[in-house]
Amino acid sequence: MIGAFFDIDGTVMRESIMLKHFNKLVKYGIIDEEAYLKNLKAKYEAYERRYGDYDDFISEMGNVYKDKLKGIHKSLIMETAKQVIREGGDLVYAYTRDRIKYHKSKGHKVFFVSGSPDYLVELLGEMYNVDDTQGTEYIFKDEIFTGEITQMWDSKSKQREITRLVTKHDIDIDESYAYGDTNGDYSMLKMMKHATAINPSKRFLEKINSDEELAKRTDIIVERKDVIYKLNSDVEQYILSEK
Repeated sequence: MIGAFFDIDGTVMRESIMLKHFNKLVKYGIIDEEAYLKNLKAKYEAYERRYGDYDDFISEMGNVYKDKLKGIHKSLIMETAKQVIREGGDLVYAYTRDRIKYHKSKGHKVFFVSGSPDYLVELLGEMYNVDDTQGTEYIFKDEIFTGEITQMWDSKSKQREITRLVTKHDIDIDESYAYGDTNGDYSMLKMMKHATAINPSKRFLEKINSDEELAKRTDIIVERKDVIYKLNSDVEQYILSEK
């Protein structure tokens, strides 16, 4: 069986679904706004102005998100999560939306594999009717979030979970596809025959370029406005130089 493995944030979705959920929780007063202002605002603005690193911002946001959710009832988390997916689940890149349709039309199994919370990943997976999902596990006890997670945003953790999905669904990795945008997706692209980097971060381009075998078989896709660019596999020339 051929599989197609998609990262979500920055690959399928144009923005992080965890960030969207974080903002929704702040809006409803479930998480205090100070959590954003004190811990995240500076990092986000640095990234927006291209002085900061996206991976650093997302990592810090994940820590704040987890800490601020501790002790909150699952019903509140799930209701706001459903709103986020219902309101913004279709704000995706045209390229990956079309690739999902393509793989389904070919009878391939489609998977969402993301470092975002498992409940958000699962809800988005239901919206796009994918075959299976895996996200960072958020652990609840008596319907209350414990503050504990089994994280899955690094490359090693993703490799572990993708291997599990490959075994569970009898996937032929020598014929399968992977789509990602940051370093956490490296193992996913490395495992599958057909590798595609979507709007890749500078760090990810550097990592791909350092792996001669992977660089030769990776398509680089950049989507801006209503135009999709497909670059060749010689990624070195596309890495931004240091200012």
